[in-house]
Amino acid sequence: MQKHIYAVILFTTIFCLKGFAQAFPPTINSYADSAGADYADLYITFSPNDTGNIKVQIQLQHSTGNNLFDSTYTLPATDSGYAAFHLAPLTPCLSYDVLINMKNAHVQGTVINPLLTFTTLCTAGIAALNENNYSVIARMYSIEIHTADIPQNGNIEIYDITGRQVINTGLNQSVQQIPFNQNAGIYLLRITGNGQSLYTNRFVIN
Repeated sequence: MQKHIYAVILFTTIFCLKGFAQAFPPTINSYADSAGADYADLYITFSPNDTGNIKVQIQLQHSTGNNLFDSTYTLPATDSGYAAFHLAPLTPCLSYDVLINMKNAHVQGTVINPLLTFTTLCTAGIAALNENNYSVIARMYSIEIHTADIPQNGNIEIYDITGRQVINTGLNQSVQQIPFNQNAGIYLLRITGNGQSLYTNRFVIN
């Protein structure tokens, strides 16, 4: 009888240890951001390492101190995780540190905070060149950019979801077509000129 009890305890202990050994925290694999004057979009790819749901808490701070933004999101724990977060309203022309914490049903994730720092666009001085002056048409093998006014020293930058720059070229035409032979996915486009960032947006290639 005593041997039977010991066997049950040993089996239960091994089962519990096995369960704890299989509980891994969610991890962020890559991230990118796109900021406007009063908002920012944060994109992450992650490994949930669990089933069910992932809880993601995002906080924004200016320098150190009180949180200027604090929100929690629920994501499905899929085998290949991707998420986009729209963070608003924010203050123009201000730098924010992004603090993020993730947890699955069993364990809290560990993230080196701040994850990144971004600055929202300054509305002053760009009234003649705002987001309404640009439109982007994304096709399988080309990107077409329309602008109402060509900025001085205009430049086009395109990044993939990992933050890798895939295009860097000058903007010198009111309708400019850029060859784009990249894999399907989500990309971030930024137009700079006049010594500042003028336009940011994301587009999808299927």
